[in-house]
Parts: sequence; C-alpha cells; structure tokens
Amino acid sequence: MLKPGTSHERVLADISTREVAIQSNFSGIEIIIFGSIDFSDARMPTRGKYDVIALVRGPTEPITIRRKTRVGGIWVNGPSATYPDAPSFYAVLSSRPVRAIASNDTLKELDIGLSELNFGRETAGSPQEQSFESALIRLMEERGLYTEDDSGVVFIGRSLFRSTVALPTNVPTGRYRVEVYLFRDGTLASKTKGSLEVNKAGMEATIYNLAFHQPFLYGLLGIAIAVLAGLMGWFAFRKD
Repeated sequence: MLKPGTSHERVLADISTREVAIQSNFSGIEIIIFGSIDFSDARMPTRGKYDVIALVRGPTEPITIRRKTRVGGIWVNGPSATYPDAPSFYAVLSSRPVRAIASNDTLKELDIGLSELNFGRETAGSPQEQSFESALIRLMEERGLYTEDDSGVVFIGRSLFRSTVALPTNVPTGRYRVEVYLFRDGTLASKTKGSLEVNKAGMEATIYNLAFHQPFLYGLLGIAIAVLAGLMGWFAFRKD
C-alpha cells in the first residue's frame, strides 16, 4: 500500500456543514461531502484509474447483542456478546465496490467496509462470534445507522467528486470523523480527514443534560411534573 504523500496527486475535500443541531422538529439531514483531485505538484495528471472512498464514523460505544432462545415455549434471552468499540454510526461511500478498488488487506488496515469493521472484539475463526457480529451489523443497518453504498461517490468531470450521507432521526450525538481516501489503480495515493459535530439543541439539550449529567435533579423534575399533571387532571374532572 502506497503511503499518502509519495505520489503527485492529492485529494482535497470538505463537508457541507460542520455542526448538526438536533431539535424537536429534527427529521434527519443529508450531509454533502465534496472535493477534487489536485494535480498541482505534477506537470500533468498521472495516467490511471482514480477511485474515491468517503467514510463517516460516529463515536464508539459498547453495544450488546443477545440471541433469543426458546425455553418451554417462551422466548428468553440466551447467549450474548458485547462489543466495546462499536461505531454508533458508520457510512462508507465509494465510486465503485470497495473490493474492486483495493485489496482486502488494505481495506482491513484502513477499517473500510462493513465486513472489515473492528468492533474491539476478536471474531476470527469463531462462527458464533461472526454470527453475533453479522447480527450487530444487520441491526444497525435496519436502524439506518450503518450503510455501504458502492456508487455513493460521483465524479463530476475529471477531478471533481461529491457524495451524500444521510443522517437519520435517531442519529447519535457526538463528534464524527469524516475521512476521504484517493486510490490510483488500487493503490492509496492520498487521504484527508475532517470532523462533524452532532449535538442536541433547545429543550432537547436541556432534558438530555439533566438526564445524563444530573439524574437526581432530573428524577425530581419528573416527579414534580407527574404530580402537577395529576393535580390538574383532578381539578379538571372533579365532581362538585
């Protein structure tokens, strides 16, 4: 694998916004990743086929997957597996299938592709572990939090490109890493990276901060609201 910076080409990229505010009316948002291949260090573009892979990764969090088993006609929780470093969001978009762009070793080294994700738990050689990992990926895909789009990067002319990443309504908060890789004839030529902040705003931010940073006060507030709602209902429907 070629180390970035040893070729004439250089990838330049940016994102349409660097901060996403989640409020009560948040219905998801699309983030645009755009860029170009800069040939300024060369007299003429190097001949060859270019491919771009855009990767958006959310903050990691522990995720537990449980397998349901049937005992006496009742479904109960069975064996489980906890992945300590699972990305809360993962989207990989490419100009063509990632395995047609680079070797499996390169993809694994760069952590590109759903099948190459490192969840912080060894799964090689264990069918049970691999089944848990497959279930985790399938569950996150159903929630719209994991995606892999083999035609998600579109070239506009010879060097300009763009891609669109959809953040669903249930997108987790935190700092997201945005990485763009340029490959030439299957070899990594250049890469660039950036970041994106996803935070709650308005009343949602206040409730979120109370729930996670001041749980005692949050509990008292919940009790007070419940009591107040009960009193209002009693006054509204009492019989004189």
